[in-house]
Amino acid sequence: MYVGLMIKVVIHHTCKSSYVLYKALRGTPGIAFEMVGTRYLPYLKSYILSVPAVFNDGRLILLDPVEPNDVLALRDGKTEKDLDLDEAAENFMRGVMASQAILAAVMLYKSLKPALEPELVAVLSRARYHRQEDKTDQITRRLAEREEELIRENWERLVKILTFGLVREMYWLGADVDNVEPIHVKMWLLAKATVGRLGLPYPKPAVPEDVAAAVYTTLKESGRRYLDKVAEEQTTILTDADFMSLAKV
Repeated sequence: MYVGLMIKVVIHHTCKSSYVLYKALRGTPGIAFEMVGTRYLPYLKSYILSVPAVFNDGRLILLDPVEPNDVLALRDGKTEKDLDLDEAAENFMRGVMASQAILAAVMLYKSLKPALEPELVAVLSRARYHRQEDKTDQITRRLAEREEELIRENWERLVKILTFGLVREMYWLGADVDNVEPIHVKMWLLAKATVGRLGLPYPKPAVPEDVAAAVYTTLKESGRRYLDKVAEEQTTILTDADFMSLAKV
C-alpha cells in the first residue's frame, strides 16, 4: 500500500494531453486526478493556465507538457538536477506553446513579458520541478535577454499551434474554416489573450497585423487538415466513458 505524498493532477475533459496522461497513470498509487468543472475561476488563483497541471503537497509543480514519467519521478522524489539557464528557457518556451492562454498573450504582445511572472517562470522552466527554484530570477533575466531570439526561432511553431487552437474552437462551435476572415482572427485573439479588460494592449487595443496575417494564412493552408485531426482527437476523448465520468458539471 502506498503511504507517501499524494500527487494531484488537474485535467480537463476536452484536453488530449490530460486524456493521454490519465490513461497512462489511472489507478497508479500516489496519483489522483481532478477534472475542472463549471466552477473554474478558483483554479486561476493557482496559475492553472494549461492542463495537465501537477501539484505536490498543494503546490503547483508542472504545467503541460507533462509526461507520465515526469509525474512518477515527482511522486518518488527523483526530480532534482542542475538546470542550465538556456535549457530552462527552452522548457519555458515549450510551456508557452502548450498553453493556449499564455501563447495567445505572448502573440498578442509579440513578447514574453505577459508570462514573466516568478510563479510561471519557476513552473514553466521546470526550475521548481528540478528543485532549482533559487534560479528563477536568473532564468527570468535570461528569458528577457533572449526574448526576440526565442520568438523568432519558434515563430512558425507558435503560429501553427495558435492556429490549431483556433480550429479546435471552431470545431466545437461547428464553424466553417472557409468562412473566416482576418478580422475574425483578430477578434478571436484579442478575446483569447485577455480576461475582461485585463491584458488589453495600451493605448488602443489592437492585434499585430503580422500575427493575424500569419494565423489567417495558416488557417487557409492547413485549416481543413487541422479540423480532421481535431475531430479525431475529440471523438476519442468524448466517447471514453471512464474518462468523462470524472467531469464535474
